[in-house]
Amino acid sequence: MTPAVSRAQVQLPRGIAITGLGMVSAIGLDVISSCASARAGLSRRSELALEESDVDTLETVPLRGHVVQGATNGFDGFARLLRLGELALGDLLGQSGLRDEHLSRTGLVLNLPGDFYESTHLRAGLATVPSEEEAAEQQELLAEVRDARERLKQRMPRELLALHSLALPAQAQACFTGGAATFMSGLAQAVQWLQTRALDRCLVGGIDSFVHGEPLTQVHELGLTRGVGAVTGFFPGEASAFVLLERVDAARARGAAIHGLLGPHAATREKQHRFLTPPPLGAALFDAMAACLTVSAPPARDVGRVIVNINGDNIRARDFGTALVRLADAKLPSTFPQWYPPEHCGEIGAATGAASICMGVRGFARNYAGTQDILVALLDDDENRGAFILESPLSQPREGVP
Repeated sequence: MTPAVSRAQVQLPRGIAITGLGMVSAIGLDVISSCASARAGLSRRSELALEESDVDTLETVPLRGHVVQGATNGFDGFARLLRLGELALGDLLGQSGLRDEHLSRTGLVLNLPGDFYESTHLRAGLATVPSEEEAAEQQELLAEVRDARERLKQRMPRELLALHSLALPAQAQACFTGGAATFMSGLAQAVQWLQTRALDRCLVGGIDSFVHGEPLTQVHELGLTRGVGAVTGFFPGEASAFVLLERVDAARARGAAIHGLLGPHAATREKQHRFLTPPPLGAALFDAMAACLTVSAPPARDVGRVIVNINGDNIRARDFGTALVRLADAKLPSTFPQWYPPEHCGEIGAATGAASICMGVRGFARNYAGTQDILVALLDDDENRGAFILESPLSQPREGVP
C-alpha cells in the first residue's frame, strides 16, 4: 500500500471548550435548523446554471446541487463567499454572548477555498509536453492563481469583521486556503493561541461554494460531479460554519455555556493526490484517526460515532474504507455509526471541518449523538488528511489550561 509522506502529529489540547456555533447551508439558515434538518435526513438539491448533454435523449440537463436559496441570490465569486460567511458568523454571534470587552482577547481563523481544483483544471487544459514558451505561460497562469488566493486571504477577514463591526487584534487573525482537511491547520493555530494564553478565545470558521461560476465549471470538467451518466461523484454544495473555541477558565469567567470540548487532533499528508496513479489508499487517514484513538488520555476513550466527508466519490470512499480496514487490523475501533455532511449539504470543501463540529455538538445538545466521543475524519482530493475528537461537555473534568 502507498505509504503516507508524514506520520500523524497528534496534539492533545487541555481545557478547550466549544462555546458558540454558527452555520448556514442549503438546509438551514442557522446552525439549529441546519443540524436538525440533517438529523431528519433532509437534503435540498436544486438545478444549477451549468448544463450537460444527455446522450440518450439528446437534450441538455442542468446539473443539480445544494444551494443556499434566497440568501445568496445575485451573489458570485468573492461576494458570495462573504455573504455565506456573514450569515454564519452572525448566527454564532447572536447566541455566544460575546461582548465588546471580550474582543481584545479574541482571535479569528478562517479556512477558505484553495486552488487545488483550479490549478489542476488549468494544467489539464494545457499541453502535456509544453514548449518553452507554453511552459512559461503555464507558470505565469499558475502564479496568478496563487496570487488570487493571497488576495482572498487578505481581504476576507477584513471585510467579514467589518460587516459585524468586530475589532479583533490584527495579529490574532489567520487565514488558510485548501479543502476540508486544511481545517486542521487553522484548528492547530487556534489551539496554540489558547494554550499559550496569547488569547482567551478564537472564532474558527470555514467558507466554500461550488454551485456557481468557475468553481462549478472546474469540478465538473475534472469529472468530479454527479450527473447524467455519472453514477458516482459529488453534488456541489455551499456552506459556511463557525465555532467559538475558548479556554474553559475564560468561558467560566464570562459565564458562557460549554457545548462540547475539543479532544486530540492530528494532521497528516498522503504521498500523492487523487488524480495520480495509484490514488491514495487510506494510509494517511489511518495515521490521523489512529493517533486520535490511541492517545493516552483518557486511557479508555470510547468513540461511538464518526463524522466523515464521504461525498459519493468512489476514490474518496475507497480511501476511507481502506483506512477502516487498517484500523481493524490494528485492533482499533472501526465499526462506528457514520454521519456524512455532504449527504445533506453537498460537497462544501473548506467549510466541512467547522460544519462537522456543529453537527457533532448539536448531537450532544439534543441527545442523539449516541456517544460522549465523536471522531471527525477529514480527507481531501489533494494530499491533506486529518482527524480530531469532539467530547461531550460531560465526558471529562472541565479544567482550564495551567
